[in-house]
Amino acid sequence: MKRKQILNYSLIFGSLAGLACFLLFLGMYYVIPNPLNYKIPYIGIHIILIWAAIWYFKRNNGGYLHFYEAFSVGFLTNIIAALISGLSIYLFVEFVDLTPFTTWINDGKAMMMDKKAEMVKIMGEENHKNNLLSLSNSKPITIFYDNLIYKQFSIIPISLLSMAMRKLKN
Repeated sequence: MKRKQILNYSLIFGSLAGLACFLLFLGMYYVIPNPLNYKIPYIGIHIILIWAAIWYFKRNNGGYLHFYEAFSVGFLTNIIAALISGLSIYLFVEFVDLTPFTTWINDGKAMMMDKKAEMVKIMGEENHKNNLLSLSNSKPITIFYDNLIYKQFSIIPISLLSMAMRKLKN
């Protein structure tokens, strides 16, 4: 029974977070030249809705919550949200307007060239050239993977929320 509840809360709140992130992207698309450069607001949306999912799960289970339940709800909510928002943004860029992607790639290449001396010192000339070439050959699906990987930084707040909100029966 609890597995189904965990999945239900994760699907509901993950879908809400994914949709909210995509709507935030659309809003920034019309206001900011490169909405793909801003990632912190998306993490904020994830954390707020992960907290809400854990809180509702706890509330509907008599106020009791194990760490593994909270972590499961939070982790699944985060993954579902990252999949939905990443796929939505990728589809938008692939089929509606490629400009954010090309701007994102050009900004990345410009940053690599501006900080070339520092980067070469750290990773070497050959690796810098390979990274630059890799960036030049990127496809829009990179947005999806970047989204999915970057949003896994939410694991830290998920763990902290899971520990803070747990309450066991005596």
